[in-house]
Amino acid sequence: MKNCNGCEFANWKRTKAGRLHPSGVGHCTYQVPEPELPASMYWVSKRFLCGGSINRRKTFEKDCPTYKESAK
Repeated sequence: MKNCNGCEFANWKRTKAGRLHPSGVGHCTYQVPEPELPASMYWVSKRFLCGGSINRRKTFEKDCPTYKESAK
């Protein structure tokens, strides 16, 4: 899928009435699983993720590898 419409992980901005906001913006709630490290390795500092902004009116250049059809 080249957009997040219908994705289980899409959290869209809503109006006070609970409808989808006209701006079309939202946030991707997909949580990247942390890799299991061998006993000989450890994290030096906390990892930091950027991004996650999505929009119902825009499409990506490539398919999203984490897209999962919503049950709603």
